[in-house]
Amino acid sequence: MSDRAGRIGGIVDIMTRNWDLPADCNAGELYTYAEILLDRIEAGQDKAALYAFLADAQVKSLEMPASDASRVIVDKAVDSVRLSG
Repeated sequence: MSDRAGRIGGIVDIMTRNWDLPADCNAGELYTYAEILLDRIEAGQDKAALYAFLADAQVKSLEMPASDASRVIVDKAVDSVRLSG
């Protein structure tokens, strides 16, 4: 497994541990959001933009109620990427 795939998998794991995902959510969908989040973190996007991106995905795409879970995921993902990079 490539380092990038491992990072994305780590973010997916963070997502599954912090979101109460809908039954129709599939692994590919989460992988896509994790990959986009990783790209944005690596590009140096600020946390406010990361929070907005993931909160939007949570509410609009995954159709979950708004919560602080997306912020927790961003914080943990940023820490994870910094530790592995």
